[in-house]
Amino acid sequence: MFRRIRERTNWRAVVVGWAVAIAAGIALNLVFEAAHVFLFGGEALSAASPTTGVVAISLVSGFLAHFAGGYVAGRKARVSGGLHGAMVAILGFVFVVVAVAVVSAILLATAGIVLVEGGIPLPSVTLGFAGGALLASLALLVLNLIGGFFGGALGEWERGPVGTSGGATRTPAE
Repeated sequence: MFRRIRERTNWRAVVVGWAVAIAAGIALNLVFEAAHVFLFGGEALSAASPTTGVVAISLVSGFLAHFAGGYVAGRKARVSGGLHGAMVAILGFVFVVVAVAVVSAILLATAGIVLVEGGIPLPSVTLGFAGGALLASLALLVLNLIGGFFGGALGEWERGPVGTSGGATRTPAE
């Protein structure tokens, strides 16, 4: 099963879709945070204190960003758009897990001894997943997968040249 997926996956399309998802996610987070501050008179949101607003903005912007990235991946791959869109979300998830593990290992290797000898206890490396944060992270992953899948399916569904600004080309009979 995994061999078929690996053979059918256009990794260039997935990486391009992932880059689009990152750019769209940054832009959407900025827009949603500005809307939160200006429309609702709230304070600027901080990831350090995961409030309902932070979680809601993360869920919505993650879904929309991966929808856009999945669309690009599906459009670029031209086949198996849903698979390519979902792979955008999976690639992002794997990258985040590896980045957190590497950064945690570097911090523990370089500053761990100094912090322990200095009397400052090290926090446990749990990726910040405790209680509700774990559920919110799993919900974010599921929504990212759904957004990427549907975006990729929509991108595959549209036919026409990929290099144009959109739409199918006219046939000579038209």
